[in-house]
Amino acid sequence: AQLEGGLTITPDNFIADGDFVAMQARGKSTTKTGKSYNNTYCQVFRIAGGKVQEVTEYLDTELVTSAFGK
Repeated sequence: AQLEGGLTITPDNFIADGDFVAMQARGKSTTKTGKSYNNTYCQVFRIAGGKVQEVTEYLDTELVTSAFGK
């Protein structure tokens, strides 16, 4: 793991429609090299039978590259 102390995710919004739930969230952490890593996320969950069947996540990949390199 390249994060010091893990990643704190704070959900901001949830939107549900049928079998899908979307969550907007903010993440906050520090890399092991001391850089701040604060990203925003959108996660889309597909629910079936009362369980999560699929998750698709969207985030700022340029921020990931600048924080962690290649």
